[in-house]
Amino acid sequence: MPITDALPGMKRELKFYPAKNDAPKKLTRAQIQHFNEKGYIFPLDVFTKKETEANRAYFDKLMGKAQAAGKNSYSINGWHRSCKGIYDLLVDNRILDYVEDLLGPNLVSRMTHYFSKMPGDGKKVAFHQDASYWPLTPSKTVTVWLAIDDVDLANAPMEVIPGSHRHGQIPFERSTPEENNVLGQSVHYAEKFGVPVPLIMKAGQISIHSDLLLHGSRPNTSQRRRCGLTLRYMPPEVRTRETDHAPAILCRGSDPSGYWQHTPRPDGDDIPKRK
Repeated sequence: MPITDALPGMKRELKFYPAKNDAPKKLTRAQIQHFNEKGYIFPLDVFTKKETEANRAYFDKLMGKAQAAGKNSYSINGWHRSCKGIYDLLVDNRILDYVEDLLGPNLVSRMTHYFSKMPGDGKKVAFHQDASYWPLTPSKTVTVWLAIDDVDLANAPMEVIPGSHRHGQIPFERSTPEENNVLGQSVHYAEKFGVPVPLIMKAGQISIHSDLLLHGSRPNTSQRRRCGLTLRYMPPEVRTRETDHAPAILCRGSDPSGYWQHTPRPDGDDIPKRK
């Protein structure tokens, strides 16, 4: 049965808030208009070739640690709290410059996740909306998808459905084991909202999409890995379940309300300890 609220115990405001910026510093006005109308922007250049190679080597190091601990290629989720390298990517000023043009000068983050589809990986990411998963309100979060590897049609790029973010909350169903979904929600017949667009990018580039945009990816049937790092940003007026204070990284600017409590940069690159 279709589900319209994954978090029934939390009152949330799930609607798209268009970006308003008459004097963007990094994006063009046309790109901001595209984001408002289509729900995404890509590709945006960030890292040099040398930096891109370093980003890939860094992920390989973390993946080695994860595999040694018996974890899979999707398990590096939220490690910015214990890994300084992910933390540094999250607060990279070149990325924040793009995000600021959409969300404003004060930027908060508490979510990161590497999505690494290994060669021949049979798993897909079913079409979904990020906002359906997160206990956040209002829905003003954007996702930056950093390409660690080159992404093309052969190795399962992320696909987005332009304009689907303007429909608010879209009903979904819990994924079944037969779907072999990396995540747990599936919006079936998502194509009725539009024709999917694959986000083809070079390693070191990023895309940005709204938390209400329908997106997903097919299984990687190629012999090449396809890895991307998601970095999630929001303005500080967004709230979560905690009533008074909540931990997050104040990536840029400040939170005048004091609700978000800054998480300092970790010293090492360690697997998070279980609480």
